[in-house]
Amino acid sequence: MAYSHTSLAPPKLVAPVVRHLTLEYLGFRCGEDRREYLLSARFGTERCEYTVWIANAAFTAGHALFQDGPDICYQKLRRELGDTELTGGQIFEVTKSELLEYRVAHAPPQRRNGSPKPGPAKPQTPAFPPAERG
Repeated sequence: MAYSHTSLAPPKLVAPVVRHLTLEYLGFRCGEDRREYLLSARFGTERCEYTVWIANAAFTAGHALFQDGPDICYQKLRRELGDTELTGGQIFEVTKSELLEYRVAHAPPQRRNGSPKPGPAKPQTPAFPPAERG
């Protein structure tokens, strides 16, 4: 049986639109009592900007490190937005409990009880004994 031009062509499959949340760190600014981190969120074709802040007291008390600030705020915004529709311009505060959760999740691994603790560096001994003077 031959195919004719009048026969129905197989239906074209349309790829589903994949919508996933993408976050981008834009920078920070220092406020009087807090550090504000600016992030951009994209979900499908929607794009909005958000501010997530950490109190300066958290940094001075050692609850957060400046170099961790962008990641802490990125994780906070990811939790807040999930896979929902975006509504830009919102401001979120990172709480003390969230900072504690972050520190616990990013703590260095514990040493085994039997492993030696690093001590002071040992002085290097020369490969050859010193030459005799005479």
